[in-house]
Amino acid sequence: MTVIRKAYAETPAGQVHLRRVDGPGDPIVLLHRTPVSSACFDGVLALLAGKRAAIALDTPGFGQSFKPEGLPSTVDYGAWLLAALDALGVERFHLAGHHTGTHIGAEIAAAAPDRVRSLLLNGVLFATAAEREMFREQVGQSAPIDAHGAYLIQSWGLLKGMLPRFDAQLVQTEFLGAIGAPDGRNQAFGAIFDQDFASVFEGVTCPVTVLQAADDPLAGFVSRIRKARPGVVVTTQGKTGVAAPELEPEIFAETLLAFAAGVETTPPNTPLQWTPPMTNRRFSLVRAGQGFELAESIVPVPTPGPGEVLVRVRAVALNRRDVMIRQGWYPVGEADGFTPLSDAAGEIVALGDGVEGLAVGDRVASAFFQNWAGGRITFPAVISSLGAGGPGVLAEHVVLSAGGVVKLPDGLDFVQGATLTCSGVTAWSSLVTHGGLQAGDWVVTLGTGGVSLWGLQIAKAFGAKVAVVGGDDAKLARAAQMGADLTVNYHTTPDWEASVKEASFGGVQHALELGGAGTLAKSQASVGVGGHVAVIGALDGFGGTLDASAMVMMAQRATAISVGSRADHQALSDFVAAKGIVPVVDSVFALDAIEGAYARADKGAFGKVVVTL
Repeated sequence: MTVIRKAYAETPAGQVHLRRVDGPGDPIVLLHRTPVSSACFDGVLALLAGKRAAIALDTPGFGQSFKPEGLPSTVDYGAWLLAALDALGVERFHLAGHHTGTHIGAEIAAAAPDRVRSLLLNGVLFATAAEREMFREQVGQSAPIDAHGAYLIQSWGLLKGMLPRFDAQLVQTEFLGAIGAPDGRNQAFGAIFDQDFASVFEGVTCPVTVLQAADDPLAGFVSRIRKARPGVVVTTQGKTGVAAPELEPEIFAETLLAFAAGVETTPPNTPLQWTPPMTNRRFSLVRAGQGFELAESIVPVPTPGPGEVLVRVRAVALNRRDVMIRQGWYPVGEADGFTPLSDAAGEIVALGDGVEGLAVGDRVASAFFQNWAGGRITFPAVISSLGAGGPGVLAEHVVLSAGGVVKLPDGLDFVQGATLTCSGVTAWSSLVTHGGLQAGDWVVTLGTGGVSLWGLQIAKAFGAKVAVVGGDDAKLARAAQMGADLTVNYHTTPDWEASVKEASFGGVQHALELGGAGTLAKSQASVGVGGHVAVIGALDGFGGTLDASAMVMMAQRATAISVGSRADHQALSDFVAAKGIVPVVDSVFALDAIEGAYARADKGAFGKVVVTL
């Protein structure tokens, strides 16, 4: 168990509360934001313990025994905290400031250049006088205490709104800090808004780095730091708002350790040599009402175990299943906080023990089921699917089973390769594995999404004929350009199954049934003697009926399709390479635009929606 010791340091102005852990090397001194205390660094301290000595100091005004009078400046705060370090016998140290702490830390670094070895900044108000006055008006004073408690509600709302998602414990900590020390909060904010950080920063001579949350309200000031100190390394965290040490202590601690080590090992009078830790940006689905919200974080890069590989994900593709999970219409049990999506393409960057046939640098795609090599599907295979309550692939680095990846065809890039996993394999197993597709067969498919267009491409490459049924004439025209032999608009031809049956001279051999309750009977009606209905999706809701007498009299078959095995995925990849098939990609979104990708996939894309990482 990690021991975080608590103590007070005597100074001429009073006692300063602190937290500390033991470890080698010059200590890292942590200075917190307003209105919380040094407790916000508990997670960071636990990770530093044993690796580096560390001390988290309370800003004066947030301890019970040190309540400054008047209007102290950031110079005053810096002098008081330096006196606390003197009392502790700390001579040389590394500094890390978080919001309020960055401003005090800069004062300390400028005042004691022979003692401060490095300075990490996390959230800096690098602002003009006019900008500081604007911030002063917005957050400079705590709500006045009133007889009806309105100040409590106002404080709660303000602090809750500064966090990327509601975390009851974190909001309560912020709230208690704000209402428990209103004078200290007002003094600290007043000092910051009075400080000309640009002038103070000019006097900082030690090495500086920046660790910045992507959605921090002060993120826009990072460019000014870069301009003032060209070449400064900026490491970006996930979306933590102002709560970086609490929500992502791992990246905070790893950056501190790497930066301090780089400073200490770089020879004098030479450029600083250090490498920020490799980050792992990851998204999770967190329950919110009927469905889920996306929550972003940065977590340590995982290590592959025996029989596993670590993949640097470069692209992920969205499926209808992913949209339904997000909206709460797909069963995931009581799962919460899991990584979504199943379709990823990237390169292997590390191998676990015992992995054969794969190498670092191999370009691979994830298999939908991590434990289904081939043959008949089993229960262990079913529960190994990605992104439906269990681990998914919407992260920069993911660990997958060595038997759960397939090498990408040489002709496909990562964006195209990500489309094989679910849609491509579903179409393949429907038509080939279960359907026995042959040249000259007829295929009917519904819509112009990923599975339908994959089915069209596979069928045409086999020498089959294809009928595409949809509700958008423009999309149907594009399907015809891809080789569809018949297109039918179900709005203008409600009895589309009759048209398909007539065109295919008595019925198709394969129906890719994607609609569900509203189309299952029609898909069967379009199938001829010996035909096969692949029951795949539920765009119109789960349900529908099959005519058993017709199935018996016409020797028809129906198969519920659960994507496919790794063997199906491999067979599809080989076929794509041999035939030169290029998957249809509707649109590509950057990771920061992931919400737009979900919206596009929900609206109905022509082919696949892909996100790049």
